[in-house]
Amino acid sequence: MSQADYFDRIDQTFEAVESCLEELPEDPDIATAEGVINVTFANGVVFVFSRQPPVEQLWLATPGGGFHFTWDTALNDWLDTKTDESFGHILVTELRQHTGVNINWE
Repeated sequence: MSQADYFDRIDQTFEAVESCLEELPEDPDIATAEGVINVTFANGVVFVFSRQPPVEQLWLATPGGGFHFTWDTALNDWLDTKTDESFGHILVTELRQHTGVNINWE
């Protein structure tokens, strides 16, 4: 993937994450700065989404651990580097487990 493609993919993903979280009735606190999205939920749990341009990855930190995702062109999705699970699956699972929040991620 070219660097331009990486930035297009990560921008689209970050926009989708922000849109999805902004629609939640729980109204989490969302702060963005320099390629990082910090989300604090009502129960105090924090999720951190970060861009990692040098390695062309998307990182997610949750109380359940740190996850590193690379783009899979064939599947058109971000996949975890350890488990090959999709970003959406892990995000939905981690949100439900640590915040009780349910989202639909497509």
